[in-house]
Amino acid sequence: MLSRNVTPQTRPGKWSVLLLLAVFVLLLLSALIVQSAQPFNVDTLFDNTWATVVSMLAIAAAVGAFVVGVYTILCNHERSVAVFFTVSLGGLVALFVLMQLFL
Repeated sequence: MLSRNVTPQTRPGKWSVLLLLAVFVLLLLSALIVQSAQPFNVDTLFDNTWATVVSMLAIAAAVGAFVVGVYTILCNHERSVAVFFTVSLGGLVALFVLMQLFL
């Protein structure tokens, strides 16, 4: 059963939540980079190197948040809402990446 803790109590749990916050910051930065490149008429995301690097870092951070969150739940018995939210969003990103690779 879930506890009433909203914030994580363990160190890996805090890392998981910080990685998820980094995902949102990186996605915002990527959107700003893409919007600033509009006058240059780039066709795809991979035509803009900076936006590509920042987007890939965001995906890596999301998958990392998922892995650290699952580790925290299984090994450290973290039961905070923030860690479960991190695992669910990171799992969705990991599922999206796997579906893009294999389908």
